[in-house]
Amino acid sequence: MGYAEMESVEPGLRFKTKSGLIVETTGVTQHIEAVDILVHEVEIMEEPGKGNKFLHNLDFAERL
Repeated sequence: MGYAEMESVEPGLRFKTKSGLIVETTGVTQHIEAVDILVHEVEIMEEPGKGNKFLHNLDFAERL
């Protein structure tokens, strides 16, 4: 099962996005009805952008 199908993920999981950002899950999940996937809130852990949060499809990130 991919992350886009998971109704929740535990907070504190670290990933590296395709753009190279190191992010950590916050535990917040949102359903995007238009494409019928679940996305998960992540927080940027390093500069630039440290502390900023955004929703991300974790299927397109590398688990660290």
